[in-house]
Amino acid sequence: MDPHLLRTFVAVARHGSFSAAARELGYTQSAVSQHIAALEGDLGAVLLGRRPVAPTPAGARLLEHAEPLLLRLDAARADIARL
Repeated sequence: MDPHLLRTFVAVARHGSFSAAARELGYTQSAVSQHIAALEGDLGAVLLGRRPVAPTPAGARLLEHAEPLLLRLDAARADIARL
């Protein structure tokens, strides 16, 4: 599971918008859509309802795991950078 795809998923879920997530992350809306499609393909589950944009039950479950995982990855990077 690619952390970049997880970050994109978290941003879309938080904003409830592909375009707002794209602005935050510095991606095109098309790239955000591709990230979500790739993550859904990897997991074999639909993660976001499209109208309105909101996590599905599978997406809500992933969100519970994604946020702490991303925090730990950021902490690991910061820890290594301090060496």
